[in-house]
Amino acid sequence: MVWTLDRLSFARSVDAAQRDDVSSNGSQVSSTVTDPRAGAVLAARGLSKHYGPFRAVHGVDLDVREHDIHVFIGPNGAGKSTVLNLLGGQILPTEGEVYFDGRALGRTRPSWRARAGIGRSFQLTSIIPGFTCLENVLLAVQARRGLFGLLRLHSRAVDVARADELLELVGLHGAASVPAELLAHGQQRQLEIATALAARPRVLLLDEPSSGMSAHERAGLGDLLRRIVTSATVVMAEHDVHLVRDVATRVTAFSEGQKIAEGTAAEVFDAAEVRRVFLRGRRDA
Repeated sequence: MVWTLDRLSFARSVDAAQRDDVSSNGSQVSSTVTDPRAGAVLAARGLSKHYGPFRAVHGVDLDVREHDIHVFIGPNGAGKSTVLNLLGGQILPTEGEVYFDGRALGRTRPSWRARAGIGRSFQLTSIIPGFTCLENVLLAVQARRGLFGLLRLHSRAVDVARADELLELVGLHGAASVPAELLAHGQQRQLEIATALAARPRVLLLDEPSSGMSAHERAGLGDLLRRIVTSATVVMAEHDVHLVRDVATRVTAFSEGQKIAEGTAAEVFDAAEVRRVFLRGRRDA
């Protein structure tokens, strides 16, 4: 099964979001690309986020290729999560632009970006306690149909089948009837990824998915990411060097809000500036 939105549906979603933003913000957003590299499903040019004099992110250019596992690395405070939030629309840039499938996203909100095909999972788990694993994923599947989908007295068989499929994908099929709050932390992260995939995103943004996981759980996460990327592009911030070396097809290193290196995992970790930053981070710790 191919988890993509056709380009016409995406264009309509962004155009509607832009019209909505024009009415609420009084400014038009461009819907054309000026320079992002051909073949990039998600891109950014000159992306910056300033809080007064503090530059959380400054002048970042990105090109994320389809079906890559593109990983952001860097010490705490380097800007990794802020860049993810800018890509997902949780915060808006001070300067610069984000492009999805060659169209500028402007000031579109996270809900519009999710409808267009950009999914998001956060560093802290956001499961619904009191609901089983199946019910958590089923709610996410039904949410794609809007409010009426959530208000149905009985779930559609196709929605239940889709929820089962996602639980199997993340390795939780045997825990379908288990209350979500009883899962181990690593399993809760797996469940959260399943709910994020329910929207059939074309790009999935993950913020430190291995956080709090055991070594065994991290190994399972690597296998899961490789399964996901056959159908969706993964962009994630991650601190576990071994996991990054194992799964990343492309790595971007950040320091003090700026991109300092990009390439394969081997190229980035061998870069002199990256080694300097990581050694400095260990000393500061």
